[in-house]
Amino acid sequence: MATGDVVVDGQRVPGNSAIFSGSRISSGDKTSNLQFSDGTSAVMNPGTTMTVYRERSVLQQGVTTQRGIDKHFVLANGLRISSTTSNVTALVGVKNDSYMEVSARDGEADVWSASGKLVAKVEPGQPRSFTYQQVPQQAPAEGSVGSVDLCGRLRPGYLISDKSTRTTYKLKGSDLDPFVNKRVRVAGTMVFTSGTPSSTAPSVVTVDGIQKLQGSCEAAGDDRKRDALILIGALAAAGTLIGVSIGGGSAPPSPPPVTPSVP
Repeated sequence: MATGDVVVDGQRVPGNSAIFSGSRISSGDKTSNLQFSDGTSAVMNPGTTMTVYRERSVLQQGVTTQRGIDKHFVLANGLRISSTTSNVTALVGVKNDSYMEVSARDGEADVWSASGKLVAKVEPGQPRSFTYQQVPQQAPAEGSVGSVDLCGRLRPGYLISDKSTRTTYKLKGSDLDPFVNKRVRVAGTMVFTSGTPSSTAPSVVTVDGIQKLQGSCEAAGDDRKRDALILIGALAAAGTLIGVSIGGGSAPPSPPPVTPSVP
């Protein structure tokens, strides 16, 4: 439900429109409201872009207000924002691929890393900011479960060679046949193991959402944050800066926390 034009999967849509799992939505210069089938809803601020799935949304840029994050969580810059409490609302703002903010209403929001570690608990009225640094040599912990975002052509046997990493994965899920021999973008989860997946035994990715692409992976945009991105700072609340390190690294200077607004 939009008060102005929005862009859905590259097509401008005026007014209201049905959306499907895997749709990429960009709000225009006005607010857009999303209603999900699980009863939750989200408000996208002007200038916001995110990809929506049945049980989650992936925020690439801007600010979204997600109601009911216990049912419909938000992924942003490699972090998962959810809650164990019903009816908690999270405000998530992404400025760029190295800085984001999270605020909560009506209860605590939990922020988790891709490797399944609890990074922070965000209490109402105490927004937190997060800064990242790319560390290519950093690998996820052995046996950890994390989110992956793949793009490439799906081959017979449900094999996909990710365009960015040039690594081959095997997809696991239902109704994948219509996507074989098509260029697709896949969001899913996998169990990380040490070393690089071999060509004879590719890592298995459980598909959460799959989208057929009209153009190349580059044209679709590469907003993905992989597990090579680790949190190195900074949690801030009530004017106190707390340095956080996962896997090493020092905290760079961080701007003071604010309630997420249009970046």
